Amino acid sequence: MKKSMIITSILSAFTIGSLAGISFSKAEFERSTQEHNVMSTNWFQTSAENKALQIQIYNQATEELAEIMVKKKANDKLNKNAKPAAVVLDIDETILDNSPDTAWSIKNNTSYPQGWDEWIHMAKADLIPGAKDFLLAAKKMNVDIFYITNRSEKTRNDTIKNMKLHQLPNVDSNHLFFKTDTAKKGPRQAVIEKTHDIVMLIGDNSNDLTDIFYKADLKTRKDNVDKIANDLGKKYIQLPNPMYGDWEDAIYHYKLSKTDNEKALDRYKALQPMK
Repeated sequence: MKKSMIITSILSAFTIGSLAGISFSKAEFERSTQEHNVMSTNWFQTSAENKALQIQIYNQATEELAEIMVKKKANDKLNKNAKPAAVVLDIDETILDNSPDTAWSIKNNTSYPQGWDEWIHMAKADLIPGAKDFLLAAKKMNVDIFYITNRSEKTRNDTIKNMKLHQLPNVDSNHLFFKTDTAKKGPRQAVIEKTHDIVMLIGDNSNDLTDIFYKADLKTRKDNVDKIANDLGKKYIQLPNPMYGDWEDAIYHYKLSKTDNEKALDRYKALQPMK
């Protein structure tokens, strides 16, 4: 059977209400529209592997930053115009763990942005393991810390409240950059670069690192990794997030208004089977 016919059959199964001999009522089908997020959210919340990766990445980032600062201090002695060092981090799934919001969406069959503002207003997100230790270590190295997030400006106070709850450094309006008229982070990084030397960028989304990934298709996103390969683990620090991100939006060709069935079809099309 041709691949297109298989995909059509799958989509028909979703639409009609039967898949692999399992019958779905209309209510059950509606409840299942977030099923594709169940395992990724389970992995993020429950796996020892995820926690190990997060701590490992931040441990290695701390060691790398220490080496960077040794070299920078030596070079700065020869440059009277040297700028102070800065580390730039994303917030969501980089510092704060919002997986309870994703879990709530799964259980209530909703999707972003439903529930998101309410979750932020709760200001009770836990920390990503390893994040606070890294931030405190960076502060001891006299590195300025900036946070660039695509949270909306209206969430500023609640975001600061949540971060101060964990006693994180540099949590003030001068060091937090919220979404402006674009989700691109390059323009906000450029503002920081006017006064600082950005020595490290950290995020769970490749777009947090550089705008070369912004709105790029699936192949280009992977090809662009090669362009920054020499700086990965050094200037660019990538954290794992299988729950959501631009990697998923690229699967939908950034057409997020698609129906659940259309998105399901895109996810199947993106699979690369053995034959």
